[in-house]
Amino acid sequence: MDMKLSPDQITTLKKLISIKGYEEIDVQYEILDHVACRIEVLMDENPKLSLEDAFRKTHAEFGIFGFADLADSYRESIRKRFWSRYWASLRSLVTSYRVIYLILLAWSFHLVSQNFTFFGERLTAPGWAVIGLMISMVLFLIYFHRVGKKFKNYATFKHGLSFFGGFNLIIHISIQGMRFLMGPKIPMELSFQGIMAWITMAALLIAWVSLFLLPKIIQEASMETQRLKAIYEA
Repeated sequence: MDMKLSPDQITTLKKLISIKGYEEIDVQYEILDHVACRIEVLMDENPKLSLEDAFRKTHAEFGIFGFADLADSYRESIRKRFWSRYWASLRSLVTSYRVIYLILLAWSFHLVSQNFTFFGERLTAPGWAVIGLMISMVLFLIYFHRVGKKFKNYATFKHGLSFFGGFNLIIHISIQGMRFLMGPKIPMELSFQGIMAWITMAALLIAWVSLFLLPKIIQEASMETQRLKAIYEA
């Protein structure tokens, strides 16, 4: 799109959008992408019209809720794209050579279970996977915090954080289910212990796969906003 608004005017529009309550950077640019052309038209039709007046008129044209529907639509689009990326990344992982990383990880936990004890207790490979997951989560949260310094004001990043609501449940199931993975063997019989052991292992698998996928998904999501941002800051 051939932009006629100056960089200073773009900056002013972003501030006006933020004042309306839309503080997420990617939401601001999405709204800006929709209203900038209309503002240019209004200012071309009436050269005496100030940028602020053109903005207020454009905002009024969106109805009583202003840009709310547009912002909600964009956030819903973020949610859909997030899960679309998740499933696409999952298919890519399990159908590429990278699946060997998960296999090597499982083999490593099996090796550890055969040669080490945890404070004198013998654990199965999934039991060691729970311990490894907790350590990995600490490292991932450090990474997430570092990335968050750059993307904390992005709706995309905030949605990534909301993913941890369900992720925390998976971690909780894994930790609570660790008691069913004590001992040298995994209970396989159709019993409460056996069912809980399989639920724990399923939660572990989801957690480990998600740890592999989330960094890439967050980076890809942020790149979309960077491309849109480049249009208006060129």
